[in-house]
Amino acid sequence: MIIRVVYHDNTCDTIPFFMLQLGIDCKKIKMFYRDSERRWVTVGADPVRMAAHVSTPCSSSERHASQTTKSGMH
Repeated sequence: MIIRVVYHDNTCDTIPFFMLQLGIDCKKIKMFYRDSERRWVTVGADPVRMAAHVSTPCSSSERHASQTTKSGMH
């Protein structure tokens, strides 16, 4: 399934549904269109169901920071 999204820089895109949660977690998606309600949902303002999933880093720099914190290095 493809879903319409608006990023924080106000650009529009369509992405596979399975990528929506990652985009929300990484704070890249501002809004998405919920077909079932026929309306745009604003992340942070409207209720958004959070999927149970394994946490995936948003970028390699965040992964490095996470690994550094876990190992006690600064």
